[in-house]
Amino acid sequence: MPVYLYRAKQGPRKTVDGEISADSQAAALAQIDAKGFSPVWVREKDIEDAEFHHSSGRGISQRDVNIFTRQLASLIKAGVSILRSLRTIRDQTANRHLKRVVTAVEESIRDGNMLSESLMRYPRLFSQLYVNMVRSGESAGILDKILVRLADAREKEEETRKKVQSALAYPLLMLAMGILTVSVMLGFLLPRITHLFKNEENLPWATRILVNVSNGFADHWYVGMLLIVLAVAIVRRIGATVRGAHVLDSITLRIPLIGAFVRQVNIARFSRTMSLLVETGIPVDRGLGLSAATMNNTILRDEIEKVREEAVQQGTQIASALKRSKNFPLFVVNMIAVGEETGSLEDALAEVATFYEREVDLHTRMMTTLLEPLLILVMGVVVGFIVFAMLLPIFEIGNVIG
Repeated sequence: MPVYLYRAKQGPRKTVDGEISADSQAAALAQIDAKGFSPVWVREKDIEDAEFHHSSGRGISQRDVNIFTRQLASLIKAGVSILRSLRTIRDQTANRHLKRVVTAVEESIRDGNMLSESLMRYPRLFSQLYVNMVRSGESAGILDKILVRLADAREKEEETRKKVQSALAYPLLMLAMGILTVSVMLGFLLPRITHLFKNEENLPWATRILVNVSNGFADHWYVGMLLIVLAVAIVRRIGATVRGAHVLDSITLRIPLIGAFVRQVNIARFSRTMSLLVETGIPVDRGLGLSAATMNNTILRDEIEKVREEAVQQGTQIASALKRSKNFPLFVVNMIAVGEETGSLEDALAEVATFYEREVDLHTRMMTTLLEPLLILVMGVVVGFIVFAMLLPIFEIGNVIG
């Protein structure tokens, strides 16, 4: 017998949710009426419903959330009520998972909850930072402005991430094709040619190296694959622990070029987030905690947490506490110090964010420019060595005959 989910009114104010077994939707409605409830909606429960409630937002990308935020900001700014705005977004979205989330948020608001309280039920989609900014907008009566700034910040971060991904796509594709080409040559082509060289002791040194590598790769390639998978699994397992993540992140910050890039990305993200939070009136200590949570490097995150503790416990300024940090440049400290002295901390942080976002863009282009010729050079040397090692015995045979 099918199971139906329902929401119904019990009296003028109380709302109840439940499940009921019935042969049809009409029979389910009849049973709800028999209980003295007034049905709001009734729908058949299926496996997809259960999976959705457990997933709490799976199947919804961050881009979907960005579009939702921008649409909601535009509609509220135009004077449309929250409920009507949510209904409009729900009707026009193509993502069925997002449609259900918007429907649930709309129903929660109808029950008397605030928008921030309704969004809090989906932490995978709406972070603590997101919810806090919405709450501050609700309390100050500037929800439309907060949503616009939130949408701008999320789109800016997505734009930066897309730039990095697109810049690295071509070098990574070249690297993958090069590895595939060399693997095919060593594992499948060369073993079919090396049997022509019967006396390996008289072969040139380059050809002997190539024959041994080819034979080893053809016979034990699965061992190499297993070692690679094992190494990746070990690194992931280490990174899952607090101490291991600290070690890996500390090593990352020391790698030339990559360390500077990671530092710039995290500083830009922290500065942009902190600027938004200060501008919306969230206390500095709370803003530091929320901004630190957006950083994906534990070393930098811990340094901001130390700054927050000093600012709360000792009453020191952010710049004074940040000056003792090992990973935040003096430029950031001085900009924050000027912002604190002039009472325009949010503007100073916005300037820092803009500067480092520009640096990330330039750094990405530089790394891409260096990676492409470097990969071509490495692959050319490897393939050239293979060709040279295979042709060298033929040249020597020609010299002997001549």
